[in-house]
This record gives sequence, structure tokens and C-alpha cells, in this order.
Amino acid sequence: MLQSCDQHTKPFPGPFPNTANPMPQLMTQPVRMPLPWSRSCFVCGEENPLGLRARSFLVDGRVEMAFKPRQEYAGWNGVTHGGLVATVLDEVMTWAAIVHSEQACFAAEFSVRLRRPLPPGTNVIARASCDGGRRRVFETSASLESPDGEVFSTAEGRYMAIPKGQAVEMHNDLVSCDDCWPTAHIFGGGQT
Repeated sequence: MLQSCDQHTKPFPGPFPNTANPMPQLMTQPVRMPLPWSRSCFVCGEENPLGLRARSFLVDGRVEMAFKPRQEYAGWNGVTHGGLVATVLDEVMTWAAIVHSEQACFAAEFSVRLRRPLPPGTNVIARASCDGGRRRVFETSASLESPDGEVFSTAEGRYMAIPKGQAVEMHNDLVSCDDCWPTAHIFGGGQT
């Protein structure tokens, strides 16, 4: 399902003539491109009534997602629950691994360092990049920062590519937009 996405700042930079896969060019272009989202995911799912409904973007070769935790996400009074922080960082690291590897990926393991309490209502940006990897396992890192650079949390993770058959099943849950990062070659079929 294609939808319009008005949260990006520049249109899709393609097409790239004579290129079956535009990803190498996209990773080096100065662009802010929306990433697809799902229907069911807690972080990005548009149909999840309890979810965050947050959107991730590919920004200059890394994944970014703006986030503002609500009071309902507190663990202790005045502090966003660490599990929610970990969930947000996992989301952006997953997409960083997918974008870098051009394969559907899931977390194999990740660790989060909670550097300072994150008060609910604070605007933050989750940023992640893929720092390398092998054919099926990819190393990622992420941070959760205020817009002025105050670091609340950092994370590192290892993400594994999943079998193509499973990726095709995941495709049915994805929602994309005309300007979204292309995923058809990763998840199979459709126009996402």
C-alpha cells in the first residue's frame, strides 16, 4: 500500500538510470528519505492502538527517528522506562542493518547504556548506523540524544539477516509512500 508521506524534506533522489539497485547512490546522497513502516509494530505500526507510531528516516546514510516519550511511558515518576528506550533504539538499529545490508534483519542481541534519566515530554532523536558486518550478521550502534546533542542513551547491537521467505511474509505488513526508501528488492514483490 503506497501512501503520501509529508514528513520528509527532500523528494526521492532517483531514478538512477542503468542501475538495478539504487542503494549505493542513496547511501552517499545528502537526503532525508522516509523509511517504510508497518501496520503492527509497536514503534512504527500505524494500526497498533498502543504503539508509538513513530517514523524513521534515512538521513545522510544513517537512520533517524524523532521521539517524545509521554508520561505514560515512565518507569519511576519523571523517568522514561528503560525498556521503552531500548525498544526505540532497537527500531533504528534494525533499520540501519536493513539499509546497510540490503537484507531483512532482526536483532540477535543488543545492549543499551542508560547514561542519564530521560524525562517524559523531552524531544529526542534516535540515531543509528551500521558499522559493518559479515554476510548475515551486522554490527550497529545508536544513540538517543536531545536536539542540542545531550546524550541520554547509547546502544550496540548485532543484527542477523533473515531467510528471504520470511522477508516476503514481512512484506505484507509494510506500508510505504511514494518517496520512501525502496524495499522491493529486499522484502520481495510489490512497490515498497
